[in-house]
Amino acid sequence: MKLTPIRVRGKRKAASSSPSSLAREPPLKKTSRLAERQAAKRISFLERELPLEVVERIFLLSENLNFPRCNPRIGALLSNRSTLINLVINAFHPTWDCWFGVDRHTIKTVLKRGATDQSRSFRSYEKFPELFPGDPEFQSSVLAAPWINVDVIFHARKVWAWRFARDRWYSHSHVGLKEEEGSARLESPHDRGGGFGHFDSKDCFEYDWHLYGLSGEKPTLDFYVDVHPKATIPEHLITGPWTHEQQRLLFWLRRGSARIQPESQTWETLRAGLQSAVTHRNPGSLDGRLIKMLLLLDDYFPTSRLEEDSQNLWPLEILEEEHAKVERLIEARARSSAGPLPELIELQRRMTEYHRREVDLLTSRLGRHDRVAPHSMVAVGLMPQPRNH
Repeated sequence: MKLTPIRVRGKRKAASSSPSSLAREPPLKKTSRLAERQAAKRISFLERELPLEVVERIFLLSENLNFPRCNPRIGALLSNRSTLINLVINAFHPTWDCWFGVDRHTIKTVLKRGATDQSRSFRSYEKFPELFPGDPEFQSSVLAAPWINVDVIFHARKVWAWRFARDRWYSHSHVGLKEEEGSARLESPHDRGGGFGHFDSKDCFEYDWHLYGLSGEKPTLDFYVDVHPKATIPEHLITGPWTHEQQRLLFWLRRGSARIQPESQTWETLRAGLQSAVTHRNPGSLDGRLIKMLLLLDDYFPTSRLEEDSQNLWPLEILEEEHAKVERLIEARARSSAGPLPELIELQRRMTEYHRREVDLLTSRLGRHDRVAPHSMVAVGLMPQPRNH
């Protein structure tokens, strides 16, 4: 029999130690039915049941690089190296398949038969679009991916060649015999003679990379077609500054005929690249290989006649300002122990010729007006816009 507790005024009640109170548990927190349904549906059938091979196939056929972002688990599945290699192959296969092992000199000779002087560019996309299969937008999206680098491309080219080009001839012969005799030879184990199953993307690239790092005259850097001519070079590779790996990727792109797209990459972008590579550098820190691969192709300062409908022209005031900086760099190198840089001299010559042709074009536009007035000269670009002080 339990004793009757005595209640004392002002004294707190002791905690109950009865078995019934000890057996009590805190009430469970109730969850809504909607939350229960969402938790049950968190892992979809696509994630839970489909294997990587099927998800990867869907990804490659969609040609949509945003697909891995739809779900963290799918993104993790599709981020392995083998999937990225297959993605690069899928994007560039039509272009590689068309131009693998093609001798550009032979193609140039065939296309020049009966051609006029205006069709001198044997690999002009506008004149021969049938020679350039592939999806430039798909290739552009792959090139803009944060994981892309030359090592991934080398691996993709190696796998592609093993799958599709084992029985095709390939020779590393972009330099003619006379050019090779006059150029500095490299001590390299790379066999440039060619053959079946000869192709090695990394060895070919390393040979050209070291060749263009030497001083002296070198052939124009446009002897392969590894990229669709309408594919967009990532803007940070044009404007700089560049890491070593970014320079190698830019070299592979320019060597593979990647071009600047005037529709989206305007003179402001080109000026930023010119400043990063040349005019904002000290005379002794100039890189001839960087100047060659970025600035000395025909899409930066064209050597041919400018078209009447050309829209992406450099403002003459800006062009003259940058040209003057290049001339000062040439003079500074001539006075220093660094000596003249052939690529810098060639850049100065191209800028001078481009300036002359642009003035001719703007003058011809001005000639269409009945009279020459200051406002019309401003309109066509022969005079700078007035500045408000």
